[in-house]
Amino acid sequence: MTTINNGRQRKKLRIRAKTVLLSTVAFCVTLLITVNVLLQNKQTRSVHPPPVSPSKQQQVAVDAKHKPVPIAAADNSESAFHFIVSSDCTSYQRWETLTQLHSAQNVKQCGRFTWIVSGCLEEGSAHMGKGKGGANSDILTPTLLLAEVERHFPHFTVSHSNETARTHHDCNELHPHVHFTPDYSDMRTFGGPFADGKNKRVFVNKQGKQLYGSYGNKYKFNNKPNGLHHWILSFLEHDSRRDETIILNDPDFLFLTKFDFPDGIKVVPGKPAAAKYGLGSQFLDFDLGQICQRSPLEGHQNCPFQNLTSSEVHKFYNVGAPYAIHIQDVLPLSSRWKSLVPPTYDQYPLLYAEMFAYVMAAADLNLKHNLVRGLFTGCMTGNPKVDGAAKIALQKSASTYAKLIETNPTGQEATAGGASSCFLPPLTPPPFFHYCARYSFETPYQRGEETTVENTVTYHFFAKRRVEHDVLDCAHGNGTFEPFLATTPQKKEGGDPDWNVLAVCVVARAINFAKEIGCKGSANENEMVA
Repeated sequence: MTTINNGRQRKKLRIRAKTVLLSTVAFCVTLLITVNVLLQNKQTRSVHPPPVSPSKQQQVAVDAKHKPVPIAAADNSESAFHFIVSSDCTSYQRWETLTQLHSAQNVKQCGRFTWIVSGCLEEGSAHMGKGKGGANSDILTPTLLLAEVERHFPHFTVSHSNETARTHHDCNELHPHVHFTPDYSDMRTFGGPFADGKNKRVFVNKQGKQLYGSYGNKYKFNNKPNGLHHWILSFLEHDSRRDETIILNDPDFLFLTKFDFPDGIKVVPGKPAAAKYGLGSQFLDFDLGQICQRSPLEGHQNCPFQNLTSSEVHKFYNVGAPYAIHIQDVLPLSSRWKSLVPPTYDQYPLLYAEMFAYVMAAADLNLKHNLVRGLFTGCMTGNPKVDGAAKIALQKSASTYAKLIETNPTGQEATAGGASSCFLPPLTPPPFFHYCARYSFETPYQRGEETTVENTVTYHFFAKRRVEHDVLDCAHGNGTFEPFLATTPQKKEGGDPDWNVLAVCVVARAINFAKEIGCKGSANENEMVA
């Protein structure tokens, strides 16, 4: 019996040994397979990065030779801003927009930047655009415009070539995205009583005066709502971000400090914000019923804007650029906005027709705005009110620049540092400067006081339409832009002499900063050739 039991035990031991051996072999094989898979995945990830959330997705730029260059999105809350500037395709608004982009980079503004360009000429027809743009500027082809963009911002992107606007890395270098659209300025193409182009539009004001305006059938500001709509359709198809706040601006704005909202202001779907303007409720005197009839709102017998009161307009809709709109509201707002400009312009063929149409569109969609004061200075608003140490700094800032201009004819010392360098601490300017007016000062600078007879007075001023359109070209002039000179007193915007000095300083230094940065590459290339 003992012999039998011993045999059974030995058999069980052999079975257990075989089981252990097989388990060990299986474990080793599994381990080898796992290691191999991990190594392959690591190699794959090194070539194809794994997908990440939209807020941190990898962006792709285009370098000077249009090769993909990966740039990571800025990882901070400010990257939720997407700045949009809309312009025509002229050499005039080209220098304005490039200068604006450089001013944003100078203050290290975070976020994404898109430049919507409307109405370029077809390639090969550049000669047809000579002197045909605003301020006798040239209408450009896409190639001519992009050549300048590339010189200033080598890592730009273009719609239909690379569809994604990118957040610039660490907020130190801009990578603007350029989006081209057709020209929407010919108001005859939108139907209505003036579609034949023969009859003249006229607005009769409350005093009975007839105003015909200077735009005729070509209202270039109609490009703004239509260009925005054209862009958002492309954006929604090619870009996955849905958490951004769109900041819609004009080309003649400059960054003075980093843009952000005051405490308590937040843009969410259904609740936009914008700068408070002074246009008021004068559009309520238009034939709103006729405008609504020309552009009816689906599902409504009447348009909600027909029922607006003056109080509601001043509380929610007395707005202008910069507009701050949540990305989810851009499509319906731009669609309604663009449909209202033609009937509004037919009644009011003057400047600001598209701004009144914006108010009507926002009211139709019940997009009540937070009206924000202090977003900009320069024009269309009052000068910032300062006192105490800030007022002393304002006076010192103005006197310092005026003295530099007076004693340094070449302007070399007076142009360094960009627009933000005009303000001495503790004076803090608003985020934007809007240079849509004429600004001037005299030297010797007396801060508005009358000069003595013995002094020879020189008048210095800035007016944007006087700027030569090749001002940013590296071979232009003596290398710096100088305030214009006059032999007679010039208009002072807002009346305050110190802010007029700083206005001239801001634009002059912004232009020179843009030129300096844009010509660095050209200077290096010339040195290499030499």
